Amino acid sequence: MKDERQQKILDILADGKYISVEALSSRLYVSMPTIRRDLAALQEMGLVTRSHGGVIRRSGNDAFPLSFRTEVNAAEKLRLAKAASQLLFDGCVVFVDESSTTLHIIDQMANYSDLKVVTNSMSVLHRLFKLKVQAYCLGGELSRDTMSFYGRETEDMLSRFSIDLMFFSSSGLDRSGRIVDYCQEANSLRRRALEQSETKIFLCDASKYGKRGAYTLMPLKDVDYAVLNAPPPPGIDTGSAKLIVI
Repeated sequence: MKDERQQKILDILADGKYISVEALSSRLYVSMPTIRRDLAALQEMGLVTRSHGGVIRRSGNDAFPLSFRTEVNAAEKLRLAKAASQLLFDGCVVFVDESSTTLHIIDQMANYSDLKVVTNSMSVLHRLFKLKVQAYCLGGELSRDTMSFYGRETEDMLSRFSIDLMFFSSSGLDRSGRIVDYCQEANSLRRRALEQSETKIFLCDASKYGKRGAYTLMPLKDVDYAVLNAPPPPGIDTGSAKLIVI
């Protein structure tokens, strides 16, 4: 009966859209605690990803909409961003990627003057506009999932900038200590940003430890700073990276 109900949940989620626990409870005529237990089991099997009050089915490339990713581990992402923002300084040129973790850094920029921010993310640009921070938009092909620009044009424009601080995240830190991602385009853009940046700052919460990805960005040991909410798993080489564990 439980397996049959969990299959029905997967069938409901087959269209790739977010649905709330309350809606699943209503459609399947079972209690919300029962639905939550089913979702916990499905997430453990790697079939779904949960956020506050709801769930979405994992797709082949794991490309969840930004609106959903922002809700996953939101409190931890905010703590990481606040810690990472302490590395900002007046007059610096900053690259911020499209990840839901680095998005929170923008809110901390009001404490600094004469910042210049380079980004491919429309969500980042929207927050920068509200704060009246000088921003440079990297154009290119727009991804509707992430509301960000990717492609050769985006990378070519990025190559014109000299970046002081690069803030970035990814979908995982695998067991070998490699920073990995599911999106080839995002990974390619980050590679170009690494070439243009003096200081590389990686933000990662522990829920991403041990996760695999189709594309490798770099070893953790090669970043300048790693801002984490838990120590890296045993056996991972951190090299000369400065760890900020909150």
